[in-house]
Amino acid sequence: MKLDKICLFILACVISASCADLNYTEENTRDEDWTYEYYGEGIKNMVFDVYAQVYNREFESNSATFLAGATDEAVYALETGAVNGYVNGGWSPANPFSSTWDKAYTAISEIHMYLEKIHKTDLSDWQYNPEYQTWIQQMELFPYELRFLRAYFYFELFKTYGDVPLVTTTLTNAQANNVTRTPAAEVVRFIVDELDEIAPHLPLSYATEVGAEFGRANRIAAYALKARTLLYAASPLHNPTNDKAKWDEAAKACGFIIDNADAWGLKLSSYAKLWGNDSFYNQELIWGIGRSASNAFEMAHYPVGVENGSSGDCPTQSFVDQYEYQADGKTFGEKNPGSIDLNAGNPYEGLDPRFALTVVKNGDEWPSNGAQKKVIETFMGGFNAAPKYGATPTGYYLKKYVDGSCVTTADNQVTSRHTWIVFRLGEFYLDYAEAVYNATGSANDKTYGLSANEAINVLRNRADIAMPEFTEDGAAWVERYERERLVELAFENHRFWDVRRWKKGNQYFQNVTVANISANKQLTRTTVARQWDDKHYLYPIPQSEIKKNPALGQNPGW
Repeated sequence: MKLDKICLFILACVISASCADLNYTEENTRDEDWTYEYYGEGIKNMVFDVYAQVYNREFESNSATFLAGATDEAVYALETGAVNGYVNGGWSPANPFSSTWDKAYTAISEIHMYLEKIHKTDLSDWQYNPEYQTWIQQMELFPYELRFLRAYFYFELFKTYGDVPLVTTTLTNAQANNVTRTPAAEVVRFIVDELDEIAPHLPLSYATEVGAEFGRANRIAAYALKARTLLYAASPLHNPTNDKAKWDEAAKACGFIIDNADAWGLKLSSYAKLWGNDSFYNQELIWGIGRSASNAFEMAHYPVGVENGSSGDCPTQSFVDQYEYQADGKTFGEKNPGSIDLNAGNPYEGLDPRFALTVVKNGDEWPSNGAQKKVIETFMGGFNAAPKYGATPTGYYLKKYVDGSCVTTADNQVTSRHTWIVFRLGEFYLDYAEAVYNATGSANDKTYGLSANEAINVLRNRADIAMPEFTEDGAAWVERYERERLVELAFENHRFWDVRRWKKGNQYFQNVTVANISANKQLTRTTVARQWDDKHYLYPIPQSEIKKNPALGQNPGW
């Protein structure tokens, strides 16, 4: 089948969870000879099996915001939501809350099997098939795509666990059960060196070559993964001595993407067009995970009171307080401390336009479809509020990624295609700014070309945003940068990891503030305590893995 632009719609078989070890064995996959003698149902499906692990890892439970409820971005509306285990003490090696280890090493095992046995491929019986030459061209790229995906999975493992076993060949059972963890710095170096080697072999786009298939990992995605990996490696969690050379390498990698964006056909988009039904055509998107038409995400995130709405990830007041006003750059929290009388006027008027594109507040008309549009009431006793079961616990609902054109009524189901962003150009202006500031010690230094402030102002000067420019430096700059990153990348699965790599969990995740709106429209802030421990900077190694291989050891504190 043809894959839609930028998006990967996985139709291949999903691999059994039984193949989760570091080894590969034949009984865990299809017949080997058959695999290498058939293209579409054999070789290609095997490659798509690997891509399928990306899908399963990043966006669990039909949600691109799975981890938002474990951050200061959101509170998950239902107390039974699995994400609440991150903040209520339910997290442990026996209950590790992540499939990363299993999914990543399953995929890596498959990759090694393919790379080591590709020489067996024989499609000669198909040489008269009209698609034969396309198959051959695609197969020439598969090894590089798979090496990209191996690098991607190792980044996920490094990001999640720190030191992890670095395995680059198929292992026997005995070997797999005796591997030790490789220092994170060596894993990072492997990722970067691999991406440098394979990137020139990947096309910039699949639009006009090798069968015009889209959504596969391309050259730009390889450079994006390299840049993000180096940013994480330079961050305090992995760079406790603040080695400037690491920030320098990250700055150059991020700058490379910015400098080449025009030549690659990348362009910053208006903010609103990043989330809609046609977002897979967006020129800002570098690599995304696409899904067939569905309204499952809308059912999960439409407000209670909207038919089949379940509230989902509800933005916190802590999050709302970070948005700045267009007029003067002051934050909502600065201008509206304490209680707010919502009858006295609209305190949200004049806020950063990204707010209205991300958050549904009391009084908004939502969702946008004509069948279900209502004025949202988040005040006590309101149509979408307590005491209704599952109503927002924060005073707000999520709009970003939620397609308001979807209809979720029992007698009328309207769906849309969604694209969950893995890499987009806007991220790398922020990554670049952070790396440059830390490499040079100044937000105005132009050693790398753009200064940190200039890079951020490119985003803030977009026509549909038009926010006051960054001029700060020093500690004030860091505070504002962290706020800008939260706002720009909200609900894109960055915040959970950003706060960890900065080692600022106590600052941001210890408590969150929510809004309570009384029946007479008085907004009061309430602080909700959460459990945070420094051991949470890294996930625990699953106890099931340590039982199989005690040599793995456990992460500190777990």
